[in-house]
Amino acid sequence: MWLLFAGALLIDVEPPARADAIIVLAGNAPDRLPWAESLRYQGYADLLVVSDEPVHTHGLETTWSALHAAGVSAPELPDSALVVLTNPPPESTIDEARRDAEILESRGLHSALLVTDAFHSRRAWLLFRAAFARRGLSVRSVPVADSLDLAHWWQHPVSARRVLEEWAKLLWYVPQGAYW
Repeated sequence: MWLLFAGALLIDVEPPARADAIIVLAGNAPDRLPWAESLRYQGYADLLVVSDEPVHTHGLETTWSALHAAGVSAPELPDSALVVLTNPPPESTIDEARRDAEILESRGLHSALLVTDAFHSRRAWLLFRAAFARRGLSVRSVPVADSLDLAHWWQHPVSARRVLEEWAKLLWYVPQGAYW
């Protein structure tokens, strides 16, 4: 019976609340940064933490920061409102959680809103919660509204693949103790 809800169980969403920063997870997902910018403009936080991931589009090999510097990505976002996680870009969600926690702590910040896709939000929040708690920080999951039909995930090949992959990743971290 739980298989019917396997997609919905991957979602962890809380209402946004004022925080010190908004963290935009890597993944080349086009809706994450605009949602984070919207949260910033609504006054939830002034600072965005963005991963400088490689971008492969239209035959172009570049990085997010290069696109931002060229005025292509988030041109209205001032550099003063931006921290770019780079050198090297994060290798995994857990790596990103640990490095973002270190960035916040080093800047004297205490809280963050976590922006990712809805299907990825439960695992991301669990990993960030653990990494942040070790440093006395808090994090709130405010994912982008998902375009996948997670309520009927088994009926759509892309949704089915995402749900199965995400459950495999979620379970992978359990024996490692990454959520505690």
